[in-house]
Amino acid sequence: MAIDDLQRSKDVALKRGSLGIALFEILLIFVVFVFYGAWPTPDVNEQYYVGKAIHFWNPSWLSADPFLNTPDSHWLFYATFGLLSFLFSQNVLVWVGRVLVWLFTACAWRRLSRALIPIDFVSVLTATAFAFYLESFHLAGEWIIGGVEGKSLAFPFVFWGLACCLEGKYNRGWILLGLGSAFHPLVGGWTVLACLVAWALDAHWRYGASLKARRAGNDETRRTLGKRFANRLGAFVKELLATAPGLIAGGAISLLGVIPALKLDAGASAETIRESRRIYVFERLQHHLVASSLPWTFLTRFALMTLVVAALATLGAYLLKGLREERESRSKENGDLQGVQIAAVTDSRFARLGAFVFAATLFALVGAAFDWGSKYLASTGRIADPEVVAGVLRYYWYRLSDWAVPFGLVFFATRLGLEVARELRARVRDEGFSHVVFVASALFTLLVGAAGYWGLRFFFFRRAVAVARASAVGGLVPLPKPTEAVSFMALIAALGLVLLFSGTFAAWRRLRKTSKEIGAPRRCFSATFLTCLSVWLTLIVVAAPCWRLCYYVDLRGTKVIPRSAPPKESIADGWIDACRWVRDNTPEDAIFLVPRGCESFKWHARRAEAGNWKEIPQDANSIVEWSRKMERFYANPGDPEGSPTRWNQALNVVFLNKGRERVLKESAEDGYHYAIVETPPYTIFTVPEALRRWQEFVDHDRVYENTQFVVLKLHDPPSVAAQKTFDADEKAPSKD
Repeated sequence: MAIDDLQRSKDVALKRGSLGIALFEILLIFVVFVFYGAWPTPDVNEQYYVGKAIHFWNPSWLSADPFLNTPDSHWLFYATFGLLSFLFSQNVLVWVGRVLVWLFTACAWRRLSRALIPIDFVSVLTATAFAFYLESFHLAGEWIIGGVEGKSLAFPFVFWGLACCLEGKYNRGWILLGLGSAFHPLVGGWTVLACLVAWALDAHWRYGASLKARRAGNDETRRTLGKRFANRLGAFVKELLATAPGLIAGGAISLLGVIPALKLDAGASAETIRESRRIYVFERLQHHLVASSLPWTFLTRFALMTLVVAALATLGAYLLKGLREERESRSKENGDLQGVQIAAVTDSRFARLGAFVFAATLFALVGAAFDWGSKYLASTGRIADPEVVAGVLRYYWYRLSDWAVPFGLVFFATRLGLEVARELRARVRDEGFSHVVFVASALFTLLVGAAGYWGLRFFFFRRAVAVARASAVGGLVPLPKPTEAVSFMALIAALGLVLLFSGTFAAWRRLRKTSKEIGAPRRCFSATFLTCLSVWLTLIVVAAPCWRLCYYVDLRGTKVIPRSAPPKESIADGWIDACRWVRDNTPEDAIFLVPRGCESFKWHARRAEAGNWKEIPQDANSIVEWSRKMERFYANPGDPEGSPTRWNQALNVVFLNKGRERVLKESAEDGYHYAIVETPPYTIFTVPEALRRWQEFVDHDRVYENTQFVVLKLHDPPSVAAQKTFDADEKAPSKD
């Protein structure tokens, strides 16, 4: 009895220790996400999503804002997250949301990482590496760690559901993915499709394995082609029926997000829908949806990363196969069948991961085929307009591959390095080689690798300084920043050459053994050398991105502005100052027009906008109306369509080209009462006509000015106009 009590106490202590390690891992992953995403409020999309969530439950909040009154596409996010707006103020609401999102994502990431590599604290390294590769090597701008929006709440469920699918627990996985799809139909929907491909291939592989086992046991004889097809189809239907409950339940849950998205175009004409798709894809979001419009550097780096993942998955499978066979034979000799079973489970999970990454890459290739194919058909005259594919491209074909490919890179590299290091270290130990020499060799390799990494960073920084000085204008030299991705890729290439020559040298040494006495030390030397290289390769792919956190730690100690502020940091202070003046000195029902690149006006000023380039609606009718407004507000008069200066002029230049009378007329027609424009540069004094037009705005409309921005009052808001009418009636003489 005492022995049982002792064993029970040991089990409890073990569970407590595991729980403590799990909580500490989650905390470390959370800290990584904080360093990557803790930008000042609001972040790039937070004004869009959080503003919609507040307005969902409080329609009187900026009730005159046209965008906030458009149909809601992410209904579940607004309905759940918006409830917190009753408890917290605007900025506190965002920080509470960020903490919750990062904490949920950290829990889900640990679950997903341990499904593939169940080793303590490896999930912290994989989370850091994944965040780095997603940030530095993305194709179409996908991100996961950042502000609060619909996909921020979708990804924890997506990661948890993917972990279940990789473990073969598909029914549970479909339900979790359905929850992710409810918060963001595209994020969850693409993941479901890729997991369905992985499920189908998994069912095919399992049927093939069972068939091979039956044939090996002479349980099944050769049959006709039709009979084999019927058996395979029957097995597939059986698998489908087994996973159908989860698919049905997950699909039903996803309708919370899918139905509002499908209802967006209700009531719009076919022509309006086609035009809205063209605007959405080719005018506003082509940097996410149209690969042919992306810089060639984005395409090249993503293609190279995809090739590296394919090489790691393929070569790793072949290299590890031999190691596993030797390990299994030793385990069977020692009677350790549990080790054999664990190895088989790990292989199956990584096979499903490979199928998932393959499906994500295939979806991206299909999107690229529609994109470039339409342009080719238009160039050959087979179709009149390449933009006819807008209805297809609007579904974000590259969204899944943007995070699935770096995800595969991190885990395939980690597995390969750990497995090779484990096997070679076992061989070194079996041959009686000193562990002191092994550890010393590994540390020396790490030291040389770290020196090489920072040396490359310094080299690229010096080259950037030289280029900047050569192109300096007026003695002004911009301070370049070390290119993290370029130096990292260069180091990987250099390390690949070192690995090639070192492996060749080690193999040559092994072939030169002449006697048993000197053969064993040489085998130990080769094994140690290859072990150090494999460990370093794993660390450079998985752990080196941790150094990226050093940059963020340093950044948090300096002045940081919101990423939604104006593009130039030098005018951010003036922008926030102007917004705060507006908040404190203008009527609440006033509507504003602000410069095109300033995205955080509603957040800081808490006033409605006539339109915002960042905040594109989601329904067809509103998209067409939004496009008309953007053309009217920001297109520079006189510049032809397609001109590089048509959309890139400051709002003050647009106002000066239009003149005060036209601006007043358009503001009355489009319903905005104030405008914030940039302070004109000193060159305005050299153009008499421009100076005269600007002076008209200054004399009649200027109500506030700082060194960067000017606030113009063009019309009275409804409350002020009503008050003036009331005052006039009060002052009018009585007829009595």
